[in-house]
Amino acid sequence: MFGQSLEAEVHTTPTCMDGNVECTDEIENQKRLSVFAPHDLIIKIENTKLHVNKEQLMAESPVFEKMFTSDFKEKDQQEIQLDGKDPKSFVDFLRCTLPGINEELTDRTVHSVIPLANEYQTSSTLRKADEFLAEKSKVFGDKVTSEQLITNILQAELYQLPSFLEESIIIASRKSFEKFVKNPKFNEITSETRMKIALKRWSDIDAVLKSTGHLNHTSDSVDFYNLHGHQVLPSSQLPTKPTSTFGIGGFGYVAQPKQDLFIPLKPFMQTN
Repeated sequence: MFGQSLEAEVHTTPTCMDGNVECTDEIENQKRLSVFAPHDLIIKIENTKLHVNKEQLMAESPVFEKMFTSDFKEKDQQEIQLDGKDPKSFVDFLRCTLPGINEELTDRTVHSVIPLANEYQTSSTLRKADEFLAEKSKVFGDKVTSEQLITNILQAELYQLPSFLEESIIIASRKSFEKFVKNPKFNEITSETRMKIALKRWSDIDAVLKSTGHLNHTSDSVDFYNLHGHQVLPSSQLPTKPTSTFGIGGFGYVAQPKQDLFIPLKPFMQTN
């Protein structure tokens, strides 16, 4: 029968070596067929019943794996009830997570799927969300407001979305200090991320000053410890003295003309 042959094909396990073209094709074929795997579990959320395959859930989620293999009441049940979940969001989560469907995230689904992916520890779905939001951040760039940016950073920190966080840090480094820090949620950002924002801004502004000839001025400096004969660091850790700034024959290098700073520093004046 057609149904029997399909079911047998679904449960076939590839035995070829990794990297082999035939093996790759076989794995892809099984992913396509996995949507037709026999449904042996019903997930009930409110009045909605979702018919799923238990093995697929366990393969994607260590939480479901523990639920169905340890001594939990759900282990041998054919129908489980999940309370406190939104049916629509859970369907979106499953469609983005289960093989054979692997639906792409959208602006509508990403923020409701992320908490579920985090709760059920589906790392592949979290990676998809991380990449999706990072790309969105690149597209919108400085158009993202300070208020929205802080929300983005807090979300990226909470759910450990590294690429999304990195892009948010880049955008935050160009915001007006006053506008950014006066937001009540600013202090909820971790000190590590705040430091990264500050260092990113510092580094980028130094690059602008250097490229425009404004970073060549050297003020008089003094080591105030040496004034009193104190050695703060062991001799092996003392900084080396800077090399001479004079060229061959004792002549100093000719200073480059300085450019106007308004245009190159304009990206760091974002007040939205």
